[in-house]
Amino acid sequence: MKKILIRAHMSPFDNCDAAGVLQHDKIGTNAGNMIFINSIMRALMTEDTQIDTFNTRRDLTAENLERINAEYSCVVMPFANAFRPSFQWELQTITRFVKKLKIPCVVVGAGVSATFQNPLKEKNSFDETVKEFVKAILDKSAVLGTRGEETSAYLTRLGFRGESHHRVIGCPSMFWYGEKLPEIEKKELTKDSTVSVNWKIDLPEPIHAFMRSNAAQFENFHYVPQITDEIRLMYYGTPLPEGKYKKITDQYPSQSCHPWYLQDRARAFINVQSWLEYLRGKDLSFGSRIHGNIAALLAGTPGYVIVSDYRISELVRYHNIPHINYQDLKETDTIFTLYEKADYTRLQEGHKERFENYRGFLEENGLEHTFAMEPSALRPYDRKIQELSLQPALRPFFSVSPQEQAGRLAELQRGRETLRQKYEELKSLEMLLKLRRMDTYVNWILKKLGRKR
Repeated sequence: MKKILIRAHMSPFDNCDAAGVLQHDKIGTNAGNMIFINSIMRALMTEDTQIDTFNTRRDLTAENLERINAEYSCVVMPFANAFRPSFQWELQTITRFVKKLKIPCVVVGAGVSATFQNPLKEKNSFDETVKEFVKAILDKSAVLGTRGEETSAYLTRLGFRGESHHRVIGCPSMFWYGEKLPEIEKKELTKDSTVSVNWKIDLPEPIHAFMRSNAAQFENFHYVPQITDEIRLMYYGTPLPEGKYKKITDQYPSQSCHPWYLQDRARAFINVQSWLEYLRGKDLSFGSRIHGNIAALLAGTPGYVIVSDYRISELVRYHNIPHINYQDLKETDTIFTLYEKADYTRLQEGHKERFENYRGFLEENGLEHTFAMEPSALRPYDRKIQELSLQPALRPFFSVSPQEQAGRLAELQRGRETLRQKYEELKSLEMLLKLRRMDTYVNWILKKLGRKR
């Protein structure tokens, strides 16, 4: 059986519980990562292909490198906005790893990070790091896949050729069902419609103002936090890390006593299937989270994106996802007026062509896939998922029974005790290392003085 190794914080088949996911950040800070990773796995997991996952922050050791080269036929690296200043150190670590690989390594969906206020410059602090990374990848693959035109234009400026070195493939999650997306039923939107809301802390104020005023228009809505810190807050009632989020806008659900949490108006997800099931019961999903709204489209539910930066803009434009750039918002705009003008038939326009481009990208890189199967046929991925008893939607701490609250707090305490024990072990090792260094230094001094201990 062929074995493929995919970059991910966890495998969907690990079926971790809430404590395992939240206390060890198994979603890589953002639940949206699960959508495109699962989509890639569903496509590449053929009858004779085993797919395992690895973490580039934890697993890039010399011992693992030797094992990977011996056991696997290919490494696949899904990325989001990997080309950014804060990711440089990890990208450099990954580059060193890729250079030592003796097997193919394919990058799927890498993107550059830039805001409308601070667009990319002719020269950026991370340019050289990106160059080295792309060179290393091209030594191990036929072509690198980018999220959109902004990223491909950036790589072209760095000296890499479009189509032959890099190619726009969009977001792999949009090809979950292959050449045809689910039909989107656009229902009349009223204050009684069932709505899912997604939001983000660090956004320009016009987006916050829009989200505050429009979420309040609905009687039946739920908020979906996607960041690990916020899901922990919702699930355990623990505050956000002190000092990590410098400016939190008015009325944002950043405390466990926020009305949305107290009124049971929030849901969070640690697997894709329960997320899609939740969204199938909604009339609309809207907000600033690209993958929160892509998940809605995969569930056959209208999704509308309030675009905050170029990394989201390039995806919604490439896939014809209904959206508006926040800079274009007018005072008279509401989600009702925007939704009324949204054309969901355009999602299908060009989708087959984009899909064929994506399939060609996989084949050019030597990756077998399941797209030749009938769209309705169960994939090996689907069968394996069906064998699992998956965690349902997570509810807010103050919305569950006292018994469940006690259970969650016990989980949290066990996790903290484990961390304390590890800290004590590391502290002991640190002290031992200091003593050994001191002993070595004393021996050196005595040797210089011509004395013995």
